[in-house]
Amino acid sequence: MPCNQNCEQGRKCDCADCNVDRSVDRATVVIATLLVICILSICLGLYKLYNGNKGQECQIEVQFNDSKATYIGKTV
Repeated sequence: MPCNQNCEQGRKCDCADCNVDRSVDRATVVIATLLVICILSICLGLYKLYNGNKGQECQIEVQFNDSKATYIGKTV
């Protein structure tokens, strides 16, 4: 409204900018923000999927006919 008041007072301004619908701009910003959050979430999930289990210690116990062995190592 300040622009309309200034125009009504005879000041030099472009009142066409005051009548522009800003809801489209807000919607674009909200959608862009949600899209960025989704992309970052997907990238983080893929990173954890591929690198989350790398290098964790593990042990496997194997039973043979007459003995038992435990292999200790790290995941690939």
